[in-house]
Amino acid sequence: MLLSSSVWAQAINLPEIGQSGAALVTPTDERKTGESVVRNIRRAGAMLDDPLLNDYINNLGYLLVSASNNSLWQFQFFLVNDGSINAFALPGGFIGINYGLITATDTESELASVIAHEIAHVTQRHHARGYEFASNNTIPQIAAMIAAIILGTQDAQLGTAALASVQANQIQQQLDFTRENEKEADYLGIQLLADSGFNPYDMAVFFNKLDKESRLYGGAAVPEFLRTHPVNQSRIADATNRASQQPVKKSIYSPKNYYLMRARLKVLSDHHPEQLLVDIHKRLKQGRYQDEDAINYAQALTYIELKKYSKARKILSRLLAKDPGRIAYLVERARLESLAGNHPQALALFEAALNDYPANNSLTYYYALALIEAKKYLRARNVLLQQLKKEKTNPNLFQLLARTEAELGNTTGTHVALGEYYYQLGLTYDGLKQLQLALKSEHLDFYNMSRIEARIADFQEEMTQLSALQQ
Repeated sequence: MLLSSSVWAQAINLPEIGQSGAALVTPTDERKTGESVVRNIRRAGAMLDDPLLNDYINNLGYLLVSASNNSLWQFQFFLVNDGSINAFALPGGFIGINYGLITATDTESELASVIAHEIAHVTQRHHARGYEFASNNTIPQIAAMIAAIILGTQDAQLGTAALASVQANQIQQQLDFTRENEKEADYLGIQLLADSGFNPYDMAVFFNKLDKESRLYGGAAVPEFLRTHPVNQSRIADATNRASQQPVKKSIYSPKNYYLMRARLKVLSDHHPEQLLVDIHKRLKQGRYQDEDAINYAQALTYIELKKYSKARKILSRLLAKDPGRIAYLVERARLESLAGNHPQALALFEAALNDYPANNSLTYYYALALIEAKKYLRARNVLLQQLKKEKTNPNLFQLLARTEAELGNTTGTHVALGEYYYQLGLTYDGLKQLQLALKSEHLDFYNMSRIEARIADFQEEMTQLSALQQ
């Protein structure tokens, strides 16, 4: 959660990374804290786990990170299932984006400007400067409280009664970045935008848009992003001036995926597909859209939601004829056949796409799901185990693996996969119980027994630390 604002000077003397509190907090502590916060956010059911959207937001984030001088952090970007306009940086390279932020933007540069600002908070170790994470509190305690503060709740599942205490208030204060931190994040964020080929002016454009909207509708309508990142006209003017000094690299990237993913979000977040379809038809007829392919994609997704597969098939076939390599179209075209029960055709489409885009996260996930639906469990297990070497913290993959192992009659494998699944959801106790059940198998070899025992030890250590929250 990012608070404070101020006019920032023409020239900023950037502080050295590692000053102040940063010297007392190791990058490992920061990473462990961030990982634990993410698990607690999952535990609260606040994560938006859509493979295509996750791939998009991470690809956009990695593009910005590649323009920085970062050599310390392995960034991970994730979506929060919240329609309010907000984004936040966590210790250790984790950046959360509310889906409402994406739907509130009009250009990819506007979205990139917010993400670039958050990246700067991480690369400059603003969390470490402000708080000694390992000094008086265990990492799981701090992570539970940070997650609860971010989600705006005192849910007992996250932080117990400690959230109402002074300790939680102190953590909130430490999360509130200082005026200088905000200056630095603005300064470096605009530079990242320009170096990545985005419009550096769009940080000021987006800030100004939200500021005008909040003034128009009054205090109650102030976006969460402005509550945590207050702006004024001087800050907006300074951002504009900073942007004018940046040479912009020519971008080789098309904003097509931005428009498609924003359309996807609007479909996924809408709970009335029949009415949404009426609105889409009206917009198509009146020409009220930014990108025609994106609104047609939204139409196809809505038809799939309504199980009108033939209509969706026609639209997706037209889109693919125009743009045959677009992953978003390939996924939905193949997924449609799986949902319709046309399993051989679905698998053939997925395999053809994966031949062109091997190990693509979204294609692989939906391919594994299609294999399970087609009762091809051995192939599904092989695909999932291979993908988990790359995506070791994806709970959805562990869930599919547990389902697959159960269908194959592998009780031990089912318990192990469920153990990791629950752990990634922040349910460490439930994960521990699953691993203990796995350890009771009579057919366990020495290697797998040792591996399970090591994970049990990890879980037990974390449970010991978490138990302090109940005292």
